[in-house]
Amino acid sequence: MSFASLPFIFIFLPVVLVLYYVLPKGNWRQLALVGSSLAFFAWADAAHLPALIVLVLVNYAVGRLIDAFRDRDRKSAGRVVMWVGVVFNILVLIFFRYLGFFEDMWSAVTHHPLEWRRNIFFLGISYITFSSISYIADIYRNKLQPQKNLLDFSAYLIMFPKLVEGPIAIYKDFRGQLAGGRFDAAEFGSGIRRFIIGLAKKILLADTLAVAANKVFAAEPDQLGLGIAWFGLLCYSLVIYFDFSGYTDMALGVGRLFGFKLPENFDHPYISRSVAEFWRRWHMTLTNWFRTYVFMPLEHSRRRAKFRVQTHILIVFFLTGFWHGANWNFALWGLYFGILLAVEASGFGRRLKRAPVVFQHAYTILAVMLGWVLFGIRDIGRWGPFFKALFGANGLTGEFTLRSANILFYVPLALAGILLSLPVLSWLKKVEWFTPAVRRGLADLFLLAMFALAIAYNLANGFQPFLYAQF
Repeated sequence: MSFASLPFIFIFLPVVLVLYYVLPKGNWRQLALVGSSLAFFAWADAAHLPALIVLVLVNYAVGRLIDAFRDRDRKSAGRVVMWVGVVFNILVLIFFRYLGFFEDMWSAVTHHPLEWRRNIFFLGISYITFSSISYIADIYRNKLQPQKNLLDFSAYLIMFPKLVEGPIAIYKDFRGQLAGGRFDAAEFGSGIRRFIIGLAKKILLADTLAVAANKVFAAEPDQLGLGIAWFGLLCYSLVIYFDFSGYTDMALGVGRLFGFKLPENFDHPYISRSVAEFWRRWHMTLTNWFRTYVFMPLEHSRRRAKFRVQTHILIVFFLTGFWHGANWNFALWGLYFGILLAVEASGFGRRLKRAPVVFQHAYTILAVMLGWVLFGIRDIGRWGPFFKALFGANGLTGEFTLRSANILFYVPLALAGILLSLPVLSWLKKVEWFTPAVRRGLADLFLLAMFALAIAYNLANGFQPFLYAQF
Protein backbone atom coordinates (compact mmCIF):
# COMPACT_ATOMS: atom_id res chain seq x y z
CA MET A 1 0.00 0.00 0.00
CA SER A 2 1.29 3.43 -0.90
CA PHE A 3 0.44 6.88 0.40
CA ALA A 4 -0.54 7.91 -3.15
CA SER A 5 -2.87 4.94 -3.72
CA LEU A 6 -6.64 5.35 -3.57
CA PRO A 7 -7.20 2.53 -1.01
CA PHE A 8 -4.81 4.28 1.39
CA ILE A 9 -6.31 7.75 0.93
CA PHE A 10 -9.99 6.83 1.04
CA ILE A 11 -10.11 3.65 3.15
CA PHE A 12 -7.06 2.81 5.24
CA LEU A 13 -6.12 6.28 6.52
CA PRO A 14 -9.65 7.44 7.48
CA VAL A 15 -10.44 4.15 9.25
CA VAL A 16 -7.20 4.18 11.24
CA LEU A 17 -7.61 7.85 12.18
CA VAL A 18 -11.12 7.28 13.51
CA LEU A 19 -9.99 4.21 15.45
CA TYR A 20 -6.95 6.03 16.85
CA TYR A 21 -8.88 9.03 18.20
CA VAL A 22 -11.87 7.03 19.45
CA LEU A 23 -9.63 4.96 21.71
CA PRO A 24 -8.31 6.40 24.99
CA LYS A 25 -4.76 7.73 25.10
CA GLY A 26 -1.95 5.43 26.12
CA ASN A 27 -1.54 1.76 25.30
CA TRP A 28 -4.83 1.50 23.44
CA ARG A 29 -3.82 4.13 20.92
CA GLN A 30 -0.34 2.67 20.60
CA LEU A 31 -1.90 -0.72 19.99
CA ALA A 32 -4.02 0.79 17.21
CA LEU A 33 -0.96 2.46 15.68
CA VAL A 34 1.18 -0.68 15.85
CA GLY A 35 -1.63 -2.90 14.58
CA SER A 36 -2.36 -0.60 11.65
CA SER A 37 1.37 -0.40 10.85
CA LEU A 38 1.59 -4.19 10.75
CA ALA A 39 -1.46 -4.27 8.48
CA PHE A 40 0.10 -1.57 6.26
CA PHE A 41 3.29 -3.64 6.03
CA ALA A 42 1.45 -6.90 5.38
CA TRP A 43 -0.54 -5.33 2.53
CA ALA A 44 2.66 -5.07 0.46
CA ASP A 45 4.97 -7.63 2.07
CA ALA A 46 3.07 -10.20 4.12
CA ALA A 47 5.83 -12.80 3.66
CA HIS A 48 8.22 -10.82 5.84
CA LEU A 49 5.78 -9.87 8.58
CA PRO A 50 7.24 -12.51 10.99
CA ALA A 51 10.75 -11.20 10.28
CA LEU A 52 9.59 -7.64 11.03
CA ILE A 53 8.18 -8.74 14.39
CA VAL A 54 11.44 -10.54 15.21
CA LEU A 55 13.39 -7.37 14.37
CA VAL A 56 11.24 -5.37 16.77
CA LEU A 57 11.58 -7.90 19.58
CA VAL A 58 15.35 -8.37 19.16
CA ASN A 59 16.12 -4.65 19.17
CA TYR A 60 13.81 -4.08 22.13
CA ALA A 61 15.60 -6.87 24.05
CA VAL A 62 19.06 -5.59 23.10
CA GLY A 63 18.23 -2.14 24.44
CA ARG A 64 16.96 -3.57 27.72
CA LEU A 65 20.04 -5.82 28.08
CA ILE A 66 22.50 -2.99 27.52
CA ASP A 67 20.72 -0.97 30.19
CA ALA A 68 20.69 -3.92 32.60
CA PHE A 69 24.45 -4.43 32.26
CA ARG A 70 25.01 -0.68 32.64
CA ASP A 71 23.06 -0.68 35.92
CA ARG A 72 25.27 -3.52 37.17
CA ASP A 73 28.42 -1.62 36.13
CA ARG A 74 29.31 -4.29 33.58
CA LYS A 75 30.24 -2.00 30.72
CA SER A 76 32.23 -4.62 28.82
CA ALA A 77 29.23 -6.97 28.74
CA GLY A 78 27.06 -4.07 27.59
CA ARG A 79 29.55 -3.35 24.81
CA VAL A 80 29.35 -6.97 23.64
CA VAL A 81 25.55 -6.83 23.58
CA MET A 82 25.65 -3.52 21.74
CA TRP A 83 27.91 -4.93 19.02
CA VAL A 84 25.81 -8.08 18.78
CA GLY A 85 22.77 -5.87 18.17
CA VAL A 86 24.53 -3.69 15.61
CA VAL A 87 25.99 -6.66 13.74
CA PHE A 88 22.60 -8.42 13.82
CA ASN A 89 20.95 -5.43 12.14
CA ILE A 90 23.73 -5.10 9.57
CA LEU A 91 23.52 -8.82 8.73
CA VAL A 92 19.75 -8.55 8.35
CA LEU A 93 20.23 -5.59 6.01
CA ILE A 94 22.88 -7.45 3.99
CA PHE A 95 20.76 -10.57 3.71
CA PHE A 96 17.64 -8.81 2.50
CA ARG A 97 19.32 -6.14 0.37
CA TYR A 98 22.66 -7.43 -0.89
CA LEU A 99 22.48 -11.22 -1.08
CA GLY A 100 21.88 -11.20 -4.83
CA PHE A 101 24.68 -8.65 -5.33
CA PHE A 102 27.24 -10.82 -3.53
CA GLU A 103 25.96 -13.87 -5.37
CA ASP A 104 26.63 -12.10 -8.68
CA MET A 105 30.15 -11.18 -7.56
CA TRP A 106 30.86 -14.75 -6.48
CA SER A 107 29.53 -16.14 -9.76
CA ALA A 108 31.58 -13.67 -11.81
CA VAL A 109 34.80 -14.64 -10.02
CA THR A 110 34.31 -18.40 -9.67
CA HIS A 111 31.94 -19.09 -12.61
CA HIS A 112 29.91 -21.24 -10.19
CA PRO A 113 26.53 -19.61 -9.58
CA LEU A 114 24.98 -20.01 -6.15
CA GLU A 115 21.38 -21.05 -5.77
CA TRP A 116 20.39 -18.58 -3.08
CA ARG A 117 17.27 -16.49 -3.16
CA ARG A 118 17.86 -13.28 -5.09
CA ASN A 119 16.44 -9.78 -4.73
CA ILE A 120 14.53 -10.56 -1.55
CA PHE A 121 12.25 -7.56 -1.06
CA PHE A 122 11.72 -6.44 2.54
CA LEU A 123 9.62 -3.31 2.82
CA GLY A 124 11.47 -0.45 4.54
CA ILE A 125 14.36 -2.63 5.77
CA SER A 126 17.01 0.10 5.31
CA TYR A 127 15.10 2.59 7.45
CA ILE A 128 14.16 0.05 10.11
CA THR A 129 17.74 -1.18 10.59
CA PHE A 130 19.20 2.34 10.67
CA SER A 131 16.65 3.43 13.28
CA SER A 132 17.46 0.31 15.31
CA ILE A 133 21.23 0.86 15.16
CA SER A 134 20.92 4.48 16.28
CA TYR A 135 18.65 3.40 19.16
CA ILE A 136 21.11 0.74 20.35
CA ALA A 137 24.15 3.00 19.97
CA ASP A 138 22.54 5.86 21.90
CA ILE A 139 21.62 3.58 24.79
CA TYR A 140 25.19 2.26 24.95
CA ARG A 141 26.60 5.80 24.85
CA ASN A 142 24.29 6.69 27.76
CA LYS A 143 22.42 9.29 25.71
CA LEU A 144 19.04 7.78 26.48
CA GLN A 145 17.24 5.24 28.60
CA PRO A 146 15.71 2.25 26.79
CA GLN A 147 11.99 2.20 26.16
CA LYS A 148 10.44 -0.29 28.57
CA ASN A 149 6.99 -0.24 27.00
CA LEU A 150 7.09 -2.65 24.05
CA LEU A 151 4.12 -0.96 22.38
CA ASP A 152 5.81 2.45 22.53
CA PHE A 153 9.03 1.01 21.13
CA SER A 154 7.16 -0.78 18.35
CA ALA A 155 5.28 2.40 17.48
CA TYR A 156 8.58 4.26 17.18
CA LEU A 157 10.29 1.63 15.03
CA ILE A 158 7.55 0.61 12.60
CA MET A 159 4.86 3.32 12.62
CA PHE A 160 3.54 3.36 9.06
CA PRO A 161 3.98 7.11 8.37
CA LYS A 162 7.76 6.58 8.27
CA LEU A 163 8.03 2.84 7.65
CA VAL A 164 8.71 2.69 3.90
CA GLU A 165 10.93 5.67 3.04
CA GLY A 166 11.61 7.37 6.32
CA PRO A 167 12.39 10.02 7.33
CA ILE A 168 14.85 8.41 9.74
CA ALA A 169 13.64 9.53 13.16
CA ILE A 170 16.24 9.19 15.92
CA TYR A 171 14.63 7.82 19.07
CA LYS A 172 16.20 10.32 21.49
CA ASP A 173 14.71 13.16 19.43
CA PHE A 174 11.33 11.44 19.04
CA ARG A 175 10.66 9.79 22.41
CA GLY A 176 8.80 12.77 23.88
CA GLN A 177 6.05 12.38 21.28
CA LEU A 178 5.24 8.73 21.96
CA ALA A 179 2.87 9.55 24.82
CA GLY A 180 0.53 11.16 22.30
CA GLY A 181 -1.77 14.08 23.00
CA ARG A 182 -5.20 15.50 22.45
CA PHE A 183 -6.64 16.10 19.02
CA ASP A 184 -5.34 19.42 17.66
CA ALA A 185 -7.52 20.81 14.84
CA ALA A 186 -4.83 23.24 13.66
CA GLU A 187 -2.20 20.49 13.43
CA PHE A 188 -4.72 18.18 11.78
CA GLY A 189 -5.46 20.79 9.13
CA SER A 190 -1.74 21.42 8.64
CA GLY A 191 -1.25 17.69 8.13
CA ILE A 192 -3.94 17.54 5.44
CA ARG A 193 -2.37 20.47 3.59
CA ARG A 194 1.11 18.94 3.78
CA PHE A 195 -0.22 15.61 2.53
CA ILE A 196 -1.92 17.23 -0.49
CA ILE A 197 1.23 19.16 -1.37
CA GLY A 198 3.19 15.91 -1.36
CA LEU A 199 0.51 14.10 -3.37
CA ALA A 200 0.57 16.83 -6.04
CA LYS A 201 4.38 16.72 -6.19
CA LYS A 202 4.33 12.96 -6.67
CA ILE A 203 1.48 12.55 -9.15
CA LEU A 204 1.30 15.83 -11.08
CA LEU A 205 5.04 16.49 -11.35
CA ALA A 206 7.17 13.40 -10.65
CA ASP A 207 4.98 10.82 -12.40
CA THR A 208 4.38 12.98 -15.47
CA LEU A 209 7.97 14.15 -15.93
CA ALA A 210 9.11 10.54 -15.42
CA VAL A 211 7.57 9.71 -18.81
CA ALA A 212 9.96 12.10 -20.57
CA ALA A 213 12.99 11.13 -18.45
CA ASN A 214 12.43 7.40 -19.01
CA LYS A 215 12.12 7.82 -22.77
CA VAL A 216 15.40 9.74 -22.99
CA PHE A 217 17.29 7.38 -20.68
CA ALA A 218 15.96 4.33 -22.59
CA ALA A 219 16.97 5.69 -26.02
CA GLU A 220 20.24 4.74 -27.70
CA PRO A 221 22.72 7.40 -26.51
CA ASP A 222 24.29 7.82 -29.96
CA GLN A 223 20.87 9.03 -31.21
CA LEU A 224 20.70 11.80 -28.61
CA GLY A 225 21.71 15.34 -29.39
CA LEU A 226 23.02 17.68 -26.73
CA GLY A 227 19.66 19.41 -26.23
CA ILE A 228 17.47 16.37 -25.62
CA ALA A 229 20.13 14.65 -23.49
CA TRP A 230 20.17 17.62 -21.12
CA PHE A 231 16.37 17.84 -21.20
CA GLY A 232 16.10 14.18 -20.18
CA LEU A 233 18.61 14.71 -17.38
CA LEU A 234 16.77 17.83 -16.21
CA CYS A 235 13.50 15.88 -16.10
CA TYR A 236 15.12 13.07 -14.13
CA SER A 237 16.63 15.58 -11.67
CA LEU A 238 13.17 17.01 -11.07
CA VAL A 239 11.52 13.56 -10.92
CA ILE A 240 13.80 12.22 -8.20
CA TYR A 241 13.38 15.40 -6.16
CA PHE A 242 9.60 15.69 -6.42
CA ASP A 243 9.09 11.94 -5.99
CA PHE A 244 11.11 11.71 -2.78
CA SER A 245 10.26 15.11 -1.30
CA GLY A 246 6.62 14.46 -2.23
CA TYR A 247 6.71 11.22 -0.23
CA THR A 248 8.32 13.07 2.68
CA ASP A 249 5.60 15.73 2.60
CA MET A 250 2.95 13.01 2.71
CA ALA A 251 4.75 11.19 5.53
CA LEU A 252 5.04 14.37 7.58
CA GLY A 253 1.40 15.18 6.81
CA VAL A 254 0.19 11.75 7.94
CA GLY A 255 2.36 12.02 11.04
CA ARG A 256 0.72 15.33 11.96
CA LEU A 257 -2.74 13.77 11.56
CA PHE A 258 -1.78 11.44 14.42
CA GLY A 259 -0.12 14.20 16.45
CA PHE A 260 3.52 13.34 15.55
CA LYS A 261 6.11 15.75 14.16
CA LEU A 262 8.52 13.76 12.02
CA PRO A 263 11.84 15.40 11.06
CA GLU A 264 12.13 17.37 7.84
CA ASN A 265 14.06 15.65 5.07
CA PHE A 266 14.40 18.31 2.34
CA ASP A 267 15.12 22.02 2.33
CA HIS A 268 15.09 23.14 -1.33
CA PRO A 269 18.39 21.41 -2.22
CA TYR A 270 18.55 22.84 -5.74
CA ILE A 271 19.20 26.34 -4.42
CA SER A 272 22.50 25.18 -2.88
CA ARG A 273 25.80 26.96 -3.53
CA SER A 274 28.07 23.97 -2.93
CA VAL A 275 27.87 20.19 -2.93
CA ALA A 276 28.33 20.24 0.85
CA GLU A 277 25.29 22.52 1.19
CA PHE A 278 23.34 20.28 -1.19
CA TRP A 279 23.85 17.34 1.16
CA ARG A 280 22.79 19.46 4.11
CA ARG A 281 19.50 20.04 2.27
CA TRP A 282 18.95 16.67 0.52
CA HIS A 283 17.75 13.58 2.44
CA MET A 284 18.80 15.38 5.60
CA THR A 285 17.95 12.58 8.03
CA LEU A 286 20.18 10.11 6.16
CA THR A 287 23.03 12.63 6.02
CA ASN A 288 22.63 13.34 9.75
CA TRP A 289 22.57 9.61 10.53
CA PHE A 290 25.83 8.94 8.70
CA ARG A 291 27.47 12.00 10.24
CA THR A 292 26.45 10.99 13.78
CA TYR A 293 26.97 7.24 13.69
CA VAL A 294 29.76 6.79 11.12
CA PHE A 295 31.66 10.02 10.42
CA MET A 296 32.01 11.30 13.99
CA PRO A 297 33.10 7.92 15.46
CA LEU A 298 35.72 7.66 12.68
CA GLU A 299 36.90 11.19 13.47
CA HIS A 300 37.17 10.32 17.15
CA SER A 301 39.12 7.09 16.56
CA ARG A 302 41.58 8.46 13.97
CA ARG A 303 42.42 11.94 15.25
CA ARG A 304 46.03 12.01 14.03
CA ALA A 305 45.65 10.34 10.64
CA LYS A 306 46.70 12.32 7.56
CA PHE A 307 43.87 13.44 5.28
CA ARG A 308 41.56 12.24 8.04
CA VAL A 309 38.51 14.27 7.08
CA GLN A 310 38.84 13.50 3.36
CA THR A 311 39.23 9.76 3.99
CA HIS A 312 36.23 9.66 6.28
CA ILE A 313 34.11 11.58 3.79
CA LEU A 314 34.98 9.02 1.11
CA ILE A 315 34.09 6.13 3.43
CA VAL A 316 30.80 7.71 4.45
CA PHE A 317 29.70 8.47 0.91
CA PHE A 318 30.73 5.10 -0.43
CA LEU A 319 28.45 3.61 2.25
CA THR A 320 25.77 6.19 1.45
CA GLY A 321 25.83 5.17 -2.19
CA PHE A 322 25.83 1.48 -1.41
CA TRP A 323 22.94 2.01 1.03
CA HIS A 324 20.81 3.10 -1.94
CA GLY A 325 21.02 -0.23 -3.72
CA ALA A 326 22.89 -3.44 -4.47
CA ASN A 327 24.50 -2.22 -7.68
CA TRP A 328 27.90 -0.77 -8.45
CA ASN A 329 26.38 2.33 -10.01
CA PHE A 330 25.13 3.41 -6.56
CA ALA A 331 28.51 2.79 -4.92
CA LEU A 332 30.28 4.78 -7.67
CA TRP A 333 27.66 7.53 -7.37
CA GLY A 334 28.46 7.74 -3.66
CA LEU A 335 32.21 7.86 -4.36
CA TYR A 336 31.64 10.60 -6.94
CA PHE A 337 30.01 12.81 -4.32
CA GLY A 338 32.59 11.75 -1.74
CA ILE A 339 35.39 12.98 -4.01
CA LEU A 340 33.61 16.30 -4.63
CA LEU A 341 33.06 16.80 -0.90
CA ALA A 342 36.65 15.82 -0.09
CA VAL A 343 37.89 18.40 -2.61
CA GLU A 344 35.62 21.06 -1.10
CA ALA A 345 36.87 20.14 2.40
CA SER A 346 40.48 20.51 1.20
CA GLY A 347 40.18 24.23 0.49
CA PHE A 348 38.10 24.49 -2.65
CA GLY A 349 34.99 25.12 -0.55
CA ARG A 350 36.53 28.26 0.97
CA ARG A 351 37.51 29.55 -2.47
CA LEU A 352 34.06 28.74 -3.81
CA LYS A 353 32.45 31.01 -1.20
CA ARG A 354 34.46 33.95 -2.61
CA ALA A 355 33.26 33.28 -6.17
CA PRO A 356 30.20 35.02 -7.67
CA VAL A 357 26.92 33.55 -6.47
CA VAL A 358 25.95 32.65 -10.04
CA PHE A 359 29.10 30.56 -10.38
CA GLN A 360 28.43 28.82 -7.04
CA HIS A 361 24.93 27.82 -8.13
CA ALA A 362 26.04 26.78 -11.63
CA TYR A 363 28.87 24.61 -10.28
CA THR A 364 26.58 22.91 -7.76
CA ILE A 365 23.71 22.22 -10.17
CA LEU A 366 26.10 20.90 -12.82
CA ALA A 367 27.86 18.62 -10.31
CA VAL A 368 24.57 17.29 -8.93
CA MET A 369 22.96 16.70 -12.32
CA LEU A 370 26.01 14.84 -13.64
CA GLY A 371 25.83 12.72 -10.51
CA TRP A 372 22.22 11.82 -11.33
CA VAL A 373 23.48 10.17 -14.52
CA LEU A 374 25.40 7.69 -12.37
CA PHE A 375 22.35 7.19 -10.15
CA GLY A 376 19.65 6.94 -12.80
CA ILE A 377 21.45 4.82 -15.42
CA ARG A 378 22.30 1.54 -13.74
CA ASP A 379 24.06 0.04 -16.76
CA ILE A 380 27.56 1.46 -16.31
CA GLY A 381 28.35 0.70 -19.95
CA ARG A 382 25.84 3.37 -21.01
CA TRP A 383 27.46 6.14 -18.97
CA GLY A 384 30.18 6.99 -21.48
CA PRO A 385 27.87 7.31 -24.52
CA PHE A 386 25.36 9.35 -22.50
CA PHE A 387 28.06 11.73 -21.23
CA LYS A 388 29.26 12.12 -24.83
CA ALA A 389 25.74 13.13 -25.83
CA LEU A 390 25.59 15.62 -22.94
CA PHE A 391 28.78 17.29 -24.08
CA GLY A 392 27.85 17.52 -27.75
CA ALA A 393 29.62 14.52 -29.31
CA ASN A 394 26.45 13.80 -31.34
CA GLY A 395 25.78 17.45 -32.18
CA LEU A 396 23.06 19.74 -30.95
CA THR A 397 20.29 17.50 -32.31
CA GLY A 398 20.14 13.82 -33.17
CA GLU A 399 17.72 11.27 -34.58
CA PHE A 400 15.85 11.15 -31.27
CA THR A 401 14.06 14.48 -30.76
CA LEU A 402 11.33 15.94 -28.56
CA ARG A 403 8.86 15.57 -31.42
CA SER A 404 9.85 12.05 -32.46
CA ALA A 405 9.66 10.91 -28.82
CA ASN A 406 6.36 12.78 -28.34
CA ILE A 407 7.63 14.58 -25.24
CA LEU A 408 7.49 18.20 -26.41
CA PHE A 409 4.49 18.68 -24.11
CA TYR A 410 6.73 18.16 -21.08
CA VAL A 411 8.86 21.27 -21.69
CA PRO A 412 6.47 23.71 -19.93
CA LEU A 413 5.94 21.15 -17.17
CA ALA A 414 9.72 20.96 -16.65
CA LEU A 415 9.86 24.77 -16.46
CA ALA A 416 7.10 24.67 -13.84
CA GLY A 417 9.10 22.02 -11.97
CA ILE A 418 12.17 24.25 -11.92
CA LEU A 419 10.10 27.10 -10.48
CA LEU A 420 8.47 24.89 -7.85
CA SER A 421 11.81 23.45 -6.74
CA LEU A 422 12.55 26.94 -5.41
CA PRO A 423 11.10 28.22 -2.11
CA VAL A 424 8.06 29.67 -3.90
CA LEU A 425 5.62 28.97 -1.06
CA SER A 426 7.83 30.88 1.38
CA TRP A 427 7.88 33.83 -0.99
CA LEU A 428 4.12 33.75 -1.51
CA LYS A 429 3.51 33.82 2.25
CA LYS A 430 5.16 37.24 2.31
CA VAL A 431 2.77 38.69 -0.28
CA GLU A 432 0.39 41.13 1.40
CA TRP A 433 -2.20 41.63 -1.32
CA PHE A 434 -4.92 40.07 0.86
CA THR A 435 -5.58 39.55 4.54
CA PRO A 436 -4.12 36.39 6.12
CA ALA A 437 -7.59 34.81 6.28
CA VAL A 438 -8.22 35.43 2.57
CA ARG A 439 -4.76 34.16 1.63
CA ARG A 440 -5.35 30.99 3.66
CA GLY A 441 -8.75 30.46 2.04
CA LEU A 442 -7.36 30.92 -1.47
CA ALA A 443 -4.48 28.55 -0.67
CA ASP A 444 -6.92 25.91 0.60
CA LEU A 445 -9.06 26.23 -2.53
CA PHE A 446 -5.96 25.79 -4.67
CA LEU A 447 -4.93 22.72 -2.67
CA LEU A 448 -8.41 21.21 -3.07
CA ALA A 449 -8.14 21.71 -6.81
CA MET A 450 -4.70 20.05 -6.82
CA PHE A 451 -6.09 17.15 -4.78
CA ALA A 452 -8.96 16.63 -7.22
CA LEU A 453 -6.59 16.84 -10.18
CA ALA A 454 -4.16 14.37 -8.62
CA ILE A 455 -6.95 11.87 -7.88
CA ALA A 456 -8.28 12.22 -11.43
CA TYR A 457 -4.79 11.62 -12.84
CA ASN A 458 -4.37 8.63 -10.57
CA LEU A 459 -7.67 7.14 -11.76
CA ALA A 460 -6.79 7.72 -15.42
CA ASN A 461 -3.18 6.55 -15.37
CA GLY A 462 -2.89 4.18 -12.42
CA PHE A 463 -0.57 4.38 -9.45
CA GLN A 464 3.19 4.59 -9.97
CA PRO A 465 5.42 3.33 -7.11
CA PHE A 466 7.73 5.77 -5.33
CA LEU A 467 11.32 5.68 -6.60
CA TYR A 468 12.82 5.53 -3.12
CA ALA A 469 10.56 2.67 -1.97
CA GLN A 470 13.19 0.30 -3.37
CA PHE A 471 15.89 1.83 -1.15
